[in-house]
Amino acid sequence: MAWFRQLTEHPILSSGLYMLLALACVVLRQLVHLTRLKRDLDVSFTLIIAGLIIGTLELALASAGWSGGTPYLNALLFGTVAIGVVRIVLTVFVDFYLRQRGGAAMSAIFRDVASVIAYFLVIVAVLRSTLDINLASLVATSAALTVIVGLALQDVLSNLFSGLVLELEAPFSRGDWVRVGAFEGKIEETGWRTTKLRTRVNELVTLPNALLSKEALVNYSRPDPSFGDTLYFDAAYEAPPNVVKDAVMSVFAADHAVLPVPQTEVRVVKYGESGIGYAIRYWITDFDNLERIRNRLMANLWYAFQRANVRIPFPARDLFVYQGAAHQLLATEPTDVVGTLRRVPLLAPLNEAALVRLAARVRRLTFGAGEFVVRERDPGDSFYVIERGRAEVILQPDGAARAVGQLQAADVFGEMSLLAGEPRSATVRAVTDLSVVTVDREAFKEIISADPAILEPLSEIAARRLAEQREHRRSLASASSPEVERQQAQRLRERIVAFFRL
Repeated sequence: MAWFRQLTEHPILSSGLYMLLALACVVLRQLVHLTRLKRDLDVSFTLIIAGLIIGTLELALASAGWSGGTPYLNALLFGTVAIGVVRIVLTVFVDFYLRQRGGAAMSAIFRDVASVIAYFLVIVAVLRSTLDINLASLVATSAALTVIVGLALQDVLSNLFSGLVLELEAPFSRGDWVRVGAFEGKIEETGWRTTKLRTRVNELVTLPNALLSKEALVNYSRPDPSFGDTLYFDAAYEAPPNVVKDAVMSVFAADHAVLPVPQTEVRVVKYGESGIGYAIRYWITDFDNLERIRNRLMANLWYAFQRANVRIPFPARDLFVYQGAAHQLLATEPTDVVGTLRRVPLLAPLNEAALVRLAARVRRLTFGAGEFVVRERDPGDSFYVIERGRAEVILQPDGAARAVGQLQAADVFGEMSLLAGEPRSATVRAVTDLSVVTVDREAFKEIISADPAILEPLSEIAARRLAEQREHRRSLASASSPEVERQQAQRLRERIVAFFRL
């Protein structure tokens, strides 16, 4: 080891060693730029290079005979090199290994705390070994200064220690949706002094950590991501509560964002001046899109209430007195419906008087765009005539939903459910807002009972439509012959008579 002692004790050789190490650090810094670390270690290498240059300067001054500042330069040498090495260790281990390789992530506050503690220990060791400074006496002599600085930085220190407490308790993490006082948003980052929230309207709100430690904080993302939202509405007194609840449940059961468990609840909460108050409690996990989900559900509720004849009440005070009927089956005169029914090929055997009687018994329903009117294989005893809007027919021959056709004004669907009580043969979904007229079994039975002679032509028309539907599904190998159609019409007539018990 004589060569090493000679190398470290000889000023010229030591200076050359320092410069060689500094040059190696410069080259190593450039090589690190080619790795994933990029420029993360530039400051660390700069500190080490600066320390080696200071060491070279110290040796040059010592060889020239000037030794007054040598201890201080020596302290700078060891201090800067040690801090540079500590920074390299923290960056490589915490920022690279734990975060990018291990998948873990240390918070910024804990990383800063670890850095400060490491730097403090380095400084204490360097001061003690090079300058023989007793840190305890230094702290004692600066007690008064510490009190003054502490009072001046009271708010800063409060936020700083609040940030440490928040990191230790971890009531939230980055990406969580929280509400603090009047502010609601997603956690962007937590620093020493502040925490930043991103609101739904893309505002960045900066909150002091001391405020977060004092205010009640609601975390919508923990411990369970499911969130229970409540919607309130009023329905008219003449609408039975069970009818209202069924209409609500049909909307929420069909929405993909609403969780089936916990189950949606509809409760009566008050009897108001103009209507009955209801509350809907439902559960979702997509809290980011809460307002869009609310909008979709409230819009679909309006259409469901229209179909169920549930009236949304007006304020029943002196300003407005509601004098209309409890509900109306049709929004326009029956003669409008007669014109619609007259264009339906299936109803061609009916005379004018029968059409007028049937128009008085039908109902008009409204569906919103995207809503399902009927679903394949569901039971049914009515058929529909489109007045306004467009719909699409969807089949599932191999389990995958496939749109096979479009329906528009004057088109009909569901006649086999009306005539023979068969399950729905296809799914029909509204493409635009849709207005339909529906004829149920009881209304049609009244017409057939009054004139049984219409059964024969009615069966023939229905049989032709059934053959067309089957051919569209490609279940027939070739077009039906007239004899086959006649036999189908006869069998269908028998099924109609049995279904209506004529």
